[in-house]
Formats: sequence, C-alpha cells, structure tokens
Amino acid sequence: MIKLDEKKLRKGKAIGLPYVGSKKKISKKIVEIIKQNFGTDKTVYDVFGGGGAITAELMINGIDVVYNDLDKTITDMFNRVLHQDREWVKTLIVSRDDFFRILGKENKTVDDELKLLVNSFSNNRKSYLYSKELSDIKYKLAVEILENSQSLKYDFSDYSKTKTYIEKVFNNEKIFKKCIDNRTGKKVMHSLSQFNRLTSIADIHQLNSYPKTTNEDYHFFSNIKDNILYLDPPYENTENGSYKSQIDYQDFYDWVYEMSKNNIILLSSYEVSDDRFECVYEFKNARSTFSGGKSGKRTEKLFMVK
Repeated sequence: MIKLDEKKLRKGKAIGLPYVGSKKKISKKIVEIIKQNFGTDKTVYDVFGGGGAITAELMINGIDVVYNDLDKTITDMFNRVLHQDREWVKTLIVSRDDFFRILGKENKTVDDELKLLVNSFSNNRKSYLYSKELSDIKYKLAVEILENSQSLKYDFSDYSKTKTYIEKVFNNEKIFKKCIDNRTGKKVMHSLSQFNRLTSIADIHQLNSYPKTTNEDYHFFSNIKDNILYLDPPYENTENGSYKSQIDYQDFYDWVYEMSKNNIILLSSYEVSDDRFECVYEFKNARSTFSGGKSGKRTEKLFMVK
C-alpha cells in the first residue's frame, strides 16, 4: 500500500483555478504521496490537468511536470494567470449583465473565459453566480471591498461600514433578511464567492514560471517510459449538470494497464470497474459532491494496477 506521512505536508494553501473536479483539497497530499513513495527525479505527466492544482503543487515542490488538458481554454487560463499581478486579478469580477454579454460573444478571449469562470455558478462558465434579485448588491459590495483593499486583503470586520451595505442591505428589511442570519451580517460576506475565487486565482502568480503545456488526448502519451503519469479523468458513472464523461473507459483502462508496464501510474477516481486495478490510498475526508450537488458516500481514492 501507498504510505503518506502527513507531518511532511507543505504548509500553506493549495493553488489552482476554481474548476469543476478540482483537486485543490487533496493536491498537497497527492504530491506528497508521489514524493514519499516514488521520489522527485522523474517527470510527472498531469494528463487530465484541469484547473492545474496538481501541476501547481508539483511546481512548488520542484518536480518536473507536463501539464496537459484536452481543453486548451483551461490551460490557457492557468498560464494567463501565472504572471499577472493582483491588480489585474481584480478586473475579473463582473456584473450579471456583463457576464451574459461575455457569454454571448462568438469569439471569447482568455480573459473573457476567466471572467466567466470566476463569476459562474459551480464554475460552469454558463450561469451567473448569484440570483437576479441579489446579484447587483453582491457585485457592488465586492467591488467596493476591492476598491478599499490592498493586494486583495481586506478587514472583513469593517465591511458593514461600506456604502453599499448600509444603503442596499441594512436599510432594506427584505434584502437584509435574505442576505444575513443576524445583525453581524456574516452570511452576506460568506457568500461573496467572487472575492474568494479572486484570492485563489491571485495565489497562482507566486509560481513564477510556466509549466510545459500540451493539449492532447491521453493516447498521445503512449510512448512515455520510466516516468510518472497522474491521471484524473472525468470519473466513471458520474454526471453533474453538463459535466459528463465522454471517455471509452474500457479503452482507457486497457491503455493504463499497458502504460503501467513501463511507468508509475496513479489514477484518481471514486471507483474503478476493472478488476486489474486496486485502491492504494483513500482520502477519507474528500467526498463526492456529484449527482445534483448532494454529498455522497463515495470518497476520492488513488488506484494502481495490481
């Protein structure tokens, strides 16, 4: 079985884009598993890289990594953020009207896609984060916080003194009841997800380098030898809104089995239907939130060929 001494985990926050299926919650553990069990001298191929959480953690740990995702838009977004400053990051918050204007554009820039990502419900880049009734208030509150902040840092205990809060929330009984649980206003701050996502994106720029990036199907890596492949494909038998796997899993598992003869393969999933694989590590606190967003009993696991 795989070992993990959690005392050796890197201190500090995990890094990566806010993205469907992101591994930010367990990225530090996954990379530490690689270090403790397989060393740091091999290149790691992050074949289904998504929001870049594993790639970022590998970079922080000085491990050579190839960042790949079939969706070029997501790798472009990650690389775009890498060398931007925090003032630029503030421009990614947009209003509900601007969100749908950008969504309707035929040709979107990378910045457009980032704005859709930051301001969308469940990071789906399709629907605005807040309800129509509250979106204007929450957007203006976030903008006012940013205008009064330094490097995305803000003393949230003072937010109730902002003009937007006083005029739009505190003095409107109907909105007040919808936004907060009590007179401290904790709920309205907790739900400013745009601001939290900006902070997450801003942290990426500390990496100070670009990973080698490709946009290929997993078969492209068939000639790799003597290295590590970390695989985090869309999970088998999962569906979340528009998120649905298009992978031929029998072909995929056959490919992984063959690749494991010359490489170290770590496969992330909740379950694997092929009995040639076995679970080598379970992240007991990382549970599924698929199937309509309800917390499930399935947990994140790492699999390897037996």
